Amino acid sequence: MSSTVAPSNNSMDHTFSFDHLPQQPTIEILLKLPVKDLIRSTSVNKTWYSLVNTPSFISAQISRSISLSHENAVLIIPPIISRQNHCSLISTDTSSVIEKFDIPFSTKTRSLRLVSEIHGMLLLTDLNAEHSSRDLYLWNPCVRRHRVLVSTCFKKRLADRDGSYYFVGMGFDKAGDDYKVVRIVYVKDREGRLFGEVAPKVEIFSLRKNTWRKMKEPRVPRLVYEHGIYFGGCYYWLELKQPGTEEAYTCCGNKLKIVWFDFETEVFGEFNVPHDVPRDLGKFSPHKLMQFEDSLALCVVDIGVLDKGGIRFPHRIWLMRQENGVVTWTLRFRALLKESGYPLGITKNGTLVIESIRSRDLDVTSIVSCNLKSMIYKDHGFGKARGPDTSEDVLEPSTVVTSFPESLVMYEGGKLLLKCAK
Repeated sequence: MSSTVAPSNNSMDHTFSFDHLPQQPTIEILLKLPVKDLIRSTSVNKTWYSLVNTPSFISAQISRSISLSHENAVLIIPPIISRQNHCSLISTDTSSVIEKFDIPFSTKTRSLRLVSEIHGMLLLTDLNAEHSSRDLYLWNPCVRRHRVLVSTCFKKRLADRDGSYYFVGMGFDKAGDDYKVVRIVYVKDREGRLFGEVAPKVEIFSLRKNTWRKMKEPRVPRLVYEHGIYFGGCYYWLELKQPGTEEAYTCCGNKLKIVWFDFETEVFGEFNVPHDVPRDLGKFSPHKLMQFEDSLALCVVDIGVLDKGGIRFPHRIWLMRQENGVVTWTLRFRALLKESGYPLGITKNGTLVIESIRSRDLDVTSIVSCNLKSMIYKDHGFGKARGPDTSEDVLEPSTVVTSFPESLVMYEGGKLLLKCAK
């Protein structure tokens, strides 16, 4: 005679709870979620909420997202946001839009330029010369958080639109686990020179501390272009000479320097550009500092040449290596492209993104990509076009991000990581 044992009442009372999941498997599961789903998961219980908001989890999420970011995606930032009030993440393989991000703020002149991107967080500014690098906007599109950096240590200097010039960069201090913004302010001397008798001023913003502070004896070596790039703990700019001076016309090509700022040591430095760059670099040659194959890269466009029955434009890309303080350059690509315009960036798989000029007035353009290995072209549109708000500012090259990971930077429990500065 067989018999069965009825389950006890105690075992029937047990109900499943997410709190009972072991922590390590939970972390591994959460790390695989897209950022939007990850944020939703914080409402499941207090344990997950606390876990997702720990610095170690955020760091792990960023690392994983960077390693898995789309190899051939480009985030396009519109220069005039009165016409297009969103950024588009597109595939350079198909031109299809992967995702759109509505821009949640407005600049003074409704124009926009990217300064830097780190871990999915963008530092943007106004295109207009009067507001560029004075008005700064931090934004993480994936977590829909932004803030305006309205404070400064040099309020009077920045208010003087005619007597000062400045540029900015953003980077990550790995040792201090902090995102920083550096702003250099040049003030004209009595002779109207920006890099004359008056030494430049420097201030640094700490995202962790939510403060700007003056830098003592910054020793900025050069006047530089506003456009630069963050790579490997430093921000890099190409040297600029004082406009209107004799030196501005004579110092170009391989006589120029690249200036850098280290966010951990907070010091400036400089080194030479490649010795075989076009002679017009710094004057007329379109150029762009980029990141490619884990190196700082410099792309320079030379004057057009006649090739195979048509005009082609030489694009050369050098990679920088640094070992024991010695900087060397290697020519990685030399491609003759049928498109003329401005180099904007290069994707992980070697697809060069340029803004191709479509009119003699330079006011009609298109974002075009060319894989430098297969030489396959794609015209994606998204460029500038003539309209009622077309101005000299619109003639600035567009800006893109060629490696855009989803991250939790600026997210903390559904609130801004830092309150807006006053």
